[in-house]
Amino acid sequence: MLESNYLDVALCPRAQLLQLAVPLVRTYGFSREALAQSVLHLPKPHQQPLSDAAVTSLFGNGDDARRTLLNGWLEHARQEMRSAAMTSTTAPTVKDVLENRLRMNEEVLPLLPEVSEAHMHIST
Repeated sequence: MLESNYLDVALCPRAQLLQLAVPLVRTYGFSREALAQSVLHLPKPHQQPLSDAAVTSLFGNGDDARRTLLNGWLEHARQEMRSAAMTSTTAPTVKDVLENRLRMNEEVLPLLPEVSEAHMHIST
């Protein structure tokens, strides 16, 4: 179980959906659609994704929902790093921790609209 109540599935269905949406970032990016699709991955899946109104109600309006998902991704990465540190036989160096964190984020950087937009401006 995650240390932070932010993603504590036992405390909140919203947290469960957020936790289920994190792996969907690879497919849908940091989007409201990833959050909407999360209900299809419940133990008893819904027949269809959440409506936009439901996403707003659970995760916030507009970009607030995207930020909620981004924060969920970051919390998930922090938890993975804590778990890796706890199971390691040697204490990781600061360099090891930073390199690991950068690798975790590399795969999703292109999925952030802000990064894609900045890349387009640099390319032109």
